[in-house]
Amino acid sequence: MENEYVLLVIMVTFIIGVSATEMFKHYLKMRQLGGGNNPQLEDKLTQMSLQNQVLIERVQVLERIVTDAEDNAAKTTLAQQIEALK
Repeated sequence: MENEYVLLVIMVTFIIGVSATEMFKHYLKMRQLGGGNNPQLEDKLTQMSLQNQVLIERVQVLERIVTDAEDNAAKTTLAQQIEALK
């Protein structure tokens, strides 16, 4: 009966030790990445997201330029869109 308690204590200690080790690894990783509570990092992320959206729109216009038919009306419209992007 006493051996069972010793085994139980060893198992609980092992589980707590492994959990604490994993939590500490996660803490170190988050600290290295900036922690997520940095307002400057969030502002930079927002700025980059907006910039990414603008670039996606520009690529879509360029894809239409490449794939559209060769009629003059489409060229004029696309030329105006290209000028609007500048």
